[in-house]
Amino acid sequence: AAQGRTGMGATPVLETSVPASLRTPTLILHGPDDTIAPWGPSRELAARRADLVSLHAVPQAPHASMWNAGPARY
Repeated sequence: AAQGRTGMGATPVLETSVPASLRTPTLILHGPDDTIAPWGPSRELAARRADLVSLHAVPQAPHASMWNAGPARY
């Protein structure tokens, strides 16, 4: 759904962007148990740009349901 709203295709973000060009602090909220959006690219981006990217994991959160899996963490 987000792909349609943003005009982005299904290509993983790391393949369509250059992490070195990132200039804005970025917070990624992602559930490692998401079966729709892979966890690996979020971890990789956070590792490659630890100076600007913070990755907040919400365990046992299915896709788009982090607020249900961990309201306090979300």
